[in-house]
Amino acid sequence: MESFKLAPQISTHHTHISPSNPYAPAFIFHLTRLTSTLFVWVGTGSSTGAGGPGSGVGLGQGGMGGVGEGGEGGMGGERKLAADWGVAMPSRGSMPTVATPVFRSGALDLAVPMAQRLARKFPSNQIHLSLSLPPTLTAPSGPSLDPSAGRTLLVMEKELGKWLEQVTKESTGAVA
Repeated sequence: MESFKLAPQISTHHTHISPSNPYAPAFIFHLTRLTSTLFVWVGTGSSTGAGGPGSGVGLGQGGMGGVGEGGEGGMGGERKLAADWGVAMPSRGSMPTVATPVFRSGALDLAVPMAQRLARKFPSNQIHLSLSLPPTLTAPSGPSLDPSAGRTLLVMEKELGKWLEQVTKESTGAVA
């Protein structure tokens, strides 16, 4: 019987992005890459707590964090796998990018339009985007909203796009 050696089809990557503004949170990006699919989780925390969902970082004594469970991160916020989750399919030809929410925990739907933009940027991949962001960045309005939330989210999305581009190029280069 012949045996075949197959290259791993799943890879994981994570990074920590320090804030440019001292009042803005640090962001943690976690990517699980499958064939033609990018599962991206974005949360906030500190460089000492850079882990992401399922990493065990910031979890209590239970140790195993399931979907929707969170632990205290370095910034004091919960880390949830499915707090705001959207999926976007890349467009074919002149068709527009299609996206849908999988789960929403608030009034705003930030993951869906962001996933659509990422699907346009990475057209060979289906994008699953899960955001676990503090209410100061996601509140529609009111006293809990950070006045610079829009700018902070824009910077975060640009950094996420740069990082995903770097990771996908490195992964593609390693296979070739």
